[in-house]
Amino acid sequence: MDDTDRKLVLLLYEDPRTPLRELAKGLGISRQAVNRRMQNLTKAGLFKSLRAEISMFYLDGVLVWIWGRSKAAMLDKVLNNLGESEFTARVTVAGGNELFVWGYLRKIPELSGYVEFVRHAAEMPELTVGLPCFCDGINPISFDGGHPPKERYRKLSPLDFKIIAALQGNARMPIPEIAGSIGASAKTIRHHIEAMRREGSLDYSAPWDSPPGEDMITMIYVTLRRSADTVGSARRLLQIDPIHFMYLRQFSNLPGVLVGLITSNRMIEIRKILREIKQDEDVLSVTPNLIYSERVYDAWDYRLVPTSSELSHRPRKRPQGRK
Repeated sequence: MDDTDRKLVLLLYEDPRTPLRELAKGLGISRQAVNRRMQNLTKAGLFKSLRAEISMFYLDGVLVWIWGRSKAAMLDKVLNNLGESEFTARVTVAGGNELFVWGYLRKIPELSGYVEFVRHAAEMPELTVGLPCFCDGINPISFDGGHPPKERYRKLSPLDFKIIAALQGNARMPIPEIAGSIGASAKTIRHHIEAMRREGSLDYSAPWDSPPGEDMITMIYVTLRRSADTVGSARRLLQIDPIHFMYLRQFSNLPGVLVGLITSNRMIEIRKILREIKQDEDVLSVTPNLIYSERVYDAWDYRLVPTSSELSHRPRKRPQGRK
């Protein structure tokens, strides 16, 4: 992968349905060149797990990140155990048995019970719990979901749910295929997809586990000085290398803590970014850890789609646990 490929990946992770002409304009290359690159990346398996889902904000859900070191001897068993909870959305495995668990709760009172479940299932006696912020404007591209929440949402229609169900396995499915599978016109399908994205009720997600031969992905934990402006510091750090330094996330319950990703096929580039992060005046510490694999689960929200036409929804206040 070169830097143009990486820019293309970020754009498609944000919205895999972006037209070729818009991708070409954003990358400064021809549509034919974009198409060739997409074909090569698809053959490499990079987009095989792009999937559509109902926005967590539409469902009033609460996202929690839990990380720590597992003492288990067999991580496959741990990954199976974690999948027994309907709240587990994905688990990333990094060096030294470090696990990073994405939990997706229906409401904040479920947090303590889920944390204890993770502690036991992952054999993780010491762990950190973070409630990520998605409305701080730190990241220019929100490819892990998290469009700013609204005070109220238009209720999704039965056709909307059928479209989401069609896109769950392949977010890049062509509109004619969607139309043929659910018996609606291509024009209608396009209108509904655009409306759901514009309104923030439809999100896309993708695993971070790169296929063999592609970029290495390093997760980093950054601690800032108590007096630091977290948002300002995070934006400044991301400018170190906007292509390889993918994003940083802060937490409403962990002041001065940032978690982010660096991606590159050259260790020298990763080291350079880490060195410049450490030199920043607001940074107290930065801990990197190479990601080896990731498992994605069908959490409760994903399972809703086949029967979601019966889901009632109400105008609501901003979700708890987020800024």
